Amino acid sequence: MVQRARKIVWTDFAKNSRLAIFSYWNNRNKSTTYSRKLNLLFQESLKQVLQLPESSKKSNNDNIRLKIASHFELIYHISDDIITVLDIWDTR
Repeated sequence: MVQRARKIVWTDFAKNSRLAIFSYWNNRNKSTTYSRKLNLLFQESLKQVLQLPESSKKSNNDNIRLKIASHFELIYHISDDIITVLDIWDTR
């Protein structure tokens, strides 16, 4: 069986959540260092999702999963060709 190559697409809502998280930490720390580390963490987590999209925690909705990355949850939807990042949630 040949596995299709999926791509990751961010919703506008997820992009805004990510930018709000980065903005908060930039202002709090007066530096972009932690935000850059978070961005790498999110990218690495999504690379894992690309390889094994159904390995993360299931939600109550079909095809929506939760990938835990440190104290954040990446909420995403799986379809045949696309993994859509719906939101990033700070779990603290």
